[in-house]
Amino acid sequence: MKSAVTKQNVTVAEYLDLESKSRRKHEFIDGDVLLMAGASRRHSKIASNIGGELFGQLKGTDCEVHYGDLRIKVRPTHYVYGDVSVFCGEPEIEKYKDAETLLNPRVVFEVLSRSTEARDRGEKAQDYRQLPSLTDYFFVSQDKSFVEHYSRQKDNSWKLVEYREPDDEIRLSGISCVLTVRDIYMGVDLPKLRLV
Repeated sequence: MKSAVTKQNVTVAEYLDLESKSRRKHEFIDGDVLLMAGASRRHSKIASNIGGELFGQLKGTDCEVHYGDLRIKVRPTHYVYGDVSVFCGEPEIEKYKDAETLLNPRVVFEVLSRSTEARDRGEKAQDYRQLPSLTDYFFVSQDKSFVEHYSRQKDNSWKLVEYREPDDEIRLSGISCVLTVRDIYMGVDLPKLRLV
């Protein structure tokens, strides 16, 4: 998803007011309002596959799966949307008028786009990993079969494991779920590699 700065020097309250009146989603980073453009079909399919698999496995538990529609506060002046997020137990919600923002995601997936990859991997990822509730964070390529899984360790460090093969099993210990790379890319037409 491509994002563009639409307003600058905006307060949190002004951002939340704008967001409540808008049909489109925006992220908020240190006073800048970033319009989140529509995702590609491939991007949406990958996110739907992830969310659908997690929903099926978490049915009947106290966990909820959300598809890019649940705003997350990662710092006092950073409000973002993950492509797929999960929280468990009682949600910690910040309310402003009619706006609700989640404070305690347990798992977040970002499906990478060329236009947002640097930000997703940079400040946004650092912010997510500072959340005490977060146990698993993912980068999912939409150009090739490749998933990066960061999992929080007991000492609060993060361990990276990469997955490429269709039958590779991705274990989300924080929510007791298992995905395969095949699950994530089911029905997704990945571009063919061009050898030069």
